[in-house]
Amino acid sequence: MNYGPASKYYDLFGSKDDLKFYTELAVKHGRKALELGVGTARVAIELAKAKVTVMGIDNSKFMLNVARQKLKKEKPSVRKYVTLKIGDMRNFKLRETFPFIYIASSTFEHCITEEDQRKCLTSAHKALDKKGILSFDMSQVAPEKPEASWWIDRRELNKQKEVVRTIFSRRNSRTDVVSVNLFFDVYENGRLKDRYYEYGEARISSKNAVEELLEEVGFRINAVYGDFDKSAYDEKSQRIIFVANKP
Repeated sequence: MNYGPASKYYDLFGSKDDLKFYTELAVKHGRKALELGVGTARVAIELAKAKVTVMGIDNSKFMLNVARQKLKKEKPSVRKYVTLKIGDMRNFKLRETFPFIYIASSTFEHCITEEDQRKCLTSAHKALDKKGILSFDMSQVAPEKPEASWWIDRRELNKQKEVVRTIFSRRNSRTDVVSVNLFFDVYENGRLKDRYYEYGEARISSKNAVEELLEEVGFRINAVYGDFDKSAYDEKSQRIIFVANKP
């Protein structure tokens, strides 16, 4: 995903239902975490408020700039818990290990080949403490969903400004790679002021395929959920959430 200048608007459309899930895991497992694909630090800041030390890596300087600007607005008691670094979640090396690693916001889907996925999971495995926990979420596509689709969301910035996000996606049924076109239109008093365009790709993988990769890399799967309320996964679930450990 070429996360660029539109990164400053991502939080307007970001999920909120995952915050409690990842915070509880982080608190339970050592209050020290590594986030792969930290983005705007939406989740990392929430963990920091719970006194969890978080290191976040991301390969987008735009996303990290947004994250740093957000951190500046937080109290020193929150800022001190977050460290941000540029890096690729498929191939990173750190001097320390962590009791908890997570990949939020379906970011794992940006590993669009099986080899990318394997590299990411292998790097995470190396960065985990023994008996450490890895958790990440992915979206699932209903069988009846058309290969091409589009939708529009709007959010207000203030009484004068609003942002309209238009997404057009197309899924390759042979590779399960989805091409994603995003348009962010910024209106002020009803007039178009700015437009941003971004393009990316994501891979929608099956539960069985990811489970096989996790086990191949050396993880032991603890739980598979269908939502952040820890409900059981089934074929109708719109997302899939893995929790695995390093034996």
